[in-house]
Amino acid sequence: MSCIVLQLGQCGNQVGQRVFDTLIEDNLTHLNPSKLSIENRLSINDYVRHSLDRFFIQHENKLTARALAIDTELKVIDQLMNEKSQSKRHWSYEKKCVIEGRLGSGNNWACGYRNGSLAEENILNSLRWQLENSDRVDAILPILSLAGGTGSGLGAYVVECIRDELPRSFLLTTIVVPYTSGEVVVQNYNSLLTLSHLYHSADALLVFENDILQQYAKKLVSCSGLDRPTNIHDMNNILTRHLCSFLQPISNKNASICEINYLLESLLPNSFYKLLTLRCVPQLSDQALDFSTYKWSSLIKNLSQMYINNSYLDEGLNWSLKPHQTRTKSVANLFLARSYDKDDIDQDLKQYFNHSTLYSSYTPSSDYYSVFNYRDKSYLNYEKYISLISNCQTPVSALDRIVSKSWQLFGQKAYLHHYLKYDVDEQAFLNGFVQIEQVIKSYKDL
Repeated sequence: MSCIVLQLGQCGNQVGQRVFDTLIEDNLTHLNPSKLSIENRLSINDYVRHSLDRFFIQHENKLTARALAIDTELKVIDQLMNEKSQSKRHWSYEKKCVIEGRLGSGNNWACGYRNGSLAEENILNSLRWQLENSDRVDAILPILSLAGGTGSGLGAYVVECIRDELPRSFLLTTIVVPYTSGEVVVQNYNSLLTLSHLYHSADALLVFENDILQQYAKKLVSCSGLDRPTNIHDMNNILTRHLCSFLQPISNKNASICEINYLLESLLPNSFYKLLTLRCVPQLSDQALDFSTYKWSSLIKNLSQMYINNSYLDEGLNWSLKPHQTRTKSVANLFLARSYDKDDIDQDLKQYFNHSTLYSSYTPSSDYYSVFNYRDKSYLNYEKYISLISNCQTPVSALDRIVSKSWQLFGQKAYLHHYLKYDVDEQAFLNGFVQIEQVIKSYKDL
């Protein structure tokens, strides 16, 4: 089963490249290889084979990413395809699947959406090439930012096209929410329109926020002892480390590798609730890994307190909060545990996450959470690593902020003429407000 990544716009292409680098890095990383048993080695070989089959086309010892790289400007695409850059990697992009423009989208969702219609034929031809080189597709994974014009506008158009072209394929879209303080003046308009379109066409939206990623990056840079400011590479590394912890192979209780859409079934019991978040522990700098050791019980306790505090970070938590005082509720949770040890984590999860107050009143206790493990290989350089994917209320505050700031601009009819040039009128905005306000209300009512 294969997964095809759609890298859309500057953010999507930068993150997408780092995703493939991280997948390869994880496949090559084995803690204490001299101590591995024969069973471990066989299982690791199986893990690597599944990972490579899922994300790469393999031919004559060459790895080609199962990806489409799409942008309306040359800068990022040129960096991706630069010979010097490609020579440093263990993999490459297929030139047929790299689609670039020259005019950009001017941070305008409407312009990006129009550019999507102009590039539709080329994009679908590239997608068909990828499909022809896949035995079967498990999921399609668009990656985009909500702020600019290409990732948001063209991205929304492309996801809609793929939904029409492949109505039965699972579309898991990774979205990056812009800084609260603002990257572009119309970012909230762009975000509103993108969210309203994606909510119709995607099966799930995995939400990352730039504000949180920067806080996380500052923490890791500070802990590493480096005297420098954080940068976009630090943030992309954190995002892709989290994302790949979900994308890499994981097993069910029968030790069979699970497909991505199978993992997500338990998280999406209702098609209207499709906002997902990802929390991971431990949260350590690379320099601290060699000097740290953890028990599953302490990791799960930290994860529980992060959840109750409605926080993505494991610092600055209010440890006095109890489950009945939780600041977020879930439709469902999914845990992925990765390590060499075989220790059971079910009791710890039951102790910390089997509380009715953490979940919607509609969720039966048997569906509170699901657990999957891979216990024959660590993740990257982490002795133990656990990821919590939640369908919960956490992203609602970001959506609330986007809607509120969009209304402020819309009430003054500010910047609407930029969108009217491309036939996106006031009614399109009003439809977006209705859609996202309904999403916010539904999650708040959990």
